[in-house]
Amino acid sequence: SGTLFVVAAGNDGQDFPIGSPGAASSALTVGAVDRDEALAEFSSRGPRVGDFAVKPDITAPGVGIVAARAAGTFLGTPVDEHHTAASGTSMAAPHVAGAAALLAQRYPDLTGPQLKDALASTAARHPELSVFAQGGGRVDVPRAVEQGVFATGTLDLGQIEDGAASRAREGTY
Repeated sequence: SGTLFVVAAGNDGQDFPIGSPGAASSALTVGAVDRDEALAEFSSRGPRVGDFAVKPDITAPGVGIVAARAAGTFLGTPVDEHHTAASGTSMAAPHVAGAAALLAQRYPDLTGPQLKDALASTAARHPELSVFAQGGGRVDVPRAVEQGVFATGTLDLGQIEDGAASRAREGTY
């Protein structure tokens, strides 16, 4: 359909791989970082089971996020009668969905897969995290909106067996 599905990576940490729907190739799968840009301990990591593909695709703030809460609910840590603070990749995914909406407004001809590539290829990579922890890095909205040139978000070479001579894939700008 060309629709971009932004999904949470899951909150199982490094003990369990990313499951459905985040494991889907076409999904823009989002991990969580804290305010210091460290990967949240709970944020699920890749590689994807079966083919060792890169997941998550990107990260976003997902620790201690203050959001609206319904009356009488107690999810997270209540801040006041109308707000709560919660942590999870489900708190990070809306940041990326909003970034995708802003990018789609700026570049209305981009398809869902192109939006995914644009966000992942303009993300701020953390030098101490592996690609299987952060994908392209933390979403960078100003860079995504202003850059104007985007690349394939993740160039996945797949699992390379010992002794393999070489492997090639194409990237797109």
